[in-house]
Amino acid sequence: MRCDKVITYLRIVGTTLFGILLLVGISTAYIMGYKLITTAGNYLSFGLYGAILVIHLIIQSFFALLEHRNMKRSLETPIKLNKSLALCIAAYQEDPNYLRKCLISVKRLTYPGIKVIMVIDGNNDDDSYMMEIFRDIMGRDKASTYIWKSNYHQKGPEETEESYAESLQHVSRLVLNNKCVCIMQKWGGKREVMYTPFKALGRSVDYVQVCDSDTMLDPASSVEMVKVLEEDPMVGGVGGDVQNHFKLAQSDFLSSFS
Repeated sequence: MRCDKVITYLRIVGTTLFGILLLVGISTAYIMGYKLITTAGNYLSFGLYGAILVIHLIIQSFFALLEHRNMKRSLETPIKLNKSLALCIAAYQEDPNYLRKCLISVKRLTYPGIKVIMVIDGNNDDDSYMMEIFRDIMGRDKASTYIWKSNYHQKGPEETEESYAESLQHVSRLVLNNKCVCIMQKWGGKREVMYTPFKALGRSVDYVQVCDSDTMLDPASSVEMVKVLEEDPMVGGVGGDVQNHFKLAQSDFLSSFS
């Protein structure tokens, strides 16, 4: 463990020194304007500034290739998927077609025992179609739903302190005791929507994955991202390969929930 800390410290120091050296070199080259190659009339020229940038790009590409090969080998190593995972979906006035595609992709995830929590930013009648889609896709016999007059930071217009406290406990029990949950809550913005599952989950799961309601997840996305986190304890979070296709992405973000 001590050796790992020393190596990590040396990497930080080396990266910092390299960055400072690169910044000083680029700044000096830019100020001096020294040209290595130039043609008559300056139609074509290649200066010290450009040379440093090219060298930097080559070094970056070299180490990126080494890291890619290292990660490819590590991902090919089988691991036990025995850590608990919760997928949190944030929804706000989503296009019905996008939401259906998102939830269908969620059902196809291959991670064993994954918990799915979708929180809708808004609890009006105009928002209820998203909960109905959730019930239809995830299964009416499996989906647990709750229309919440409040959220974790704001009471509903008709809620008393007592009823608000009871609703907070109900949300926590709902999330902790069910594998498939949809909550419609008082509008509060995306941060409030994300806060609800995080607060309710607490430390009950090992990892949490987040995505928007217009995201299509690759079936293996959760498994592959957990592999990265399990392979290296120094990695605290990992992002997926996001590809924009009719507003649909492959995967968003997964991190440790400890």
